[in-house]
Amino acid sequence: MPNETHICWDYEGKPDPLVGTGATRAERSLVWVAGLATLAFYALIYKTGRLDWSWWQYLIAGVIALDVGGGVVANSLNSCKRFYHAPLQPNETGSVAAAKNHWFFVALHLHPILVWGLYGGGLRYGLAWYVLLLLGSAAVLETPLYLHRPVAMLGILLALLVNAYLIPPLVGFEWLMPALFVKIVYGHLVREEPYRPLPA
Repeated sequence: MPNETHICWDYEGKPDPLVGTGATRAERSLVWVAGLATLAFYALIYKTGRLDWSWWQYLIAGVIALDVGGGVVANSLNSCKRFYHAPLQPNETGSVAAAKNHWFFVALHLHPILVWGLYGGGLRYGLAWYVLLLLGSAAVLETPLYLHRPVAMLGILLALLVNAYLIPPLVGFEWLMPALFVKIVYGHLVREEPYRPLPA
């Protein structure tokens, strides 16, 4: 099979922290498919009345679904790997420069505190998950580069076990913490070769 891609760390254009500067149409489409598919599950749950939530709880859950569901795919895009693991460019200032700081990016993800605080699961569980997310991120960032991927996978495995046996997941958010670990600990933090389609 002929090689149809090449490794490319260079990019230019308007900074795009969501999908990475210079993302292709296919990459952008995959992110929307993931986010909307996750959101569609909440629409189905709302329609069937399976959860005793108020309208604002469904609204917040929908925003989280778009962010985390789409982010699982977005953070694994080659364009995102290129954007977040390449040096700052001159036009990447302010909030864009802050977003490219891995610790700042991770710390922004207060999702477990928000969810456990607003959906009745007990704030201490939300705080526990947030600390575990920080620890999983630190484990990746503080190990040598060649160990980043396996350490990230170990973190995801432990998150699955904690989610199943130690910290009871909230009804309606059973998927959230494993997905958030995939988005952040693997997707965002693991530096990988960013492939790019060869010019036509």
